[in-house]
Amino acid sequence: MAFKYRVRTKRSGLGDKTAKYYAVPIHSREISSTQLALDLAQRSSLSEGDVLATLVGLSSLVKQYLHDGHTVRLDGLGLLSVSASSDGFDTLEECTPRCVKAKRICFRAAPKLKADLKYIRFEREK
Repeated sequence: MAFKYRVRTKRSGLGDKTAKYYAVPIHSREISSTQLALDLAQRSSLSEGDVLATLVGLSSLVKQYLHDGHTVRLDGLGLLSVSASSDGFDTLEECTPRCVKAKRICFRAAPKLKADLKYIRFEREK
């Protein structure tokens, strides 16, 4: 199956009146944990319930490890980590833990997963 995309136009914001055409991916649907559990159960000797319970447990553990400041590596997928930031301060003492805010969860794809991107086949939306 091919990854579908559509073509959109976008004008330059620098006063240039010309438009360029860009490919924009179309994501067909979201795959739920339940669907993952069903598919994994069919590929293994585990039941759908066993796989789903494992995914729920994995989610809980990843959350705990990220809260504790760890980076989590899921072999074959990549690394999960938390990015944090604060405002700038004039002195070291002003930058207290209260001033630091978690910004987002970062994902860095595993090299093999990233390398496999070259095998994705694209098809333009009709």
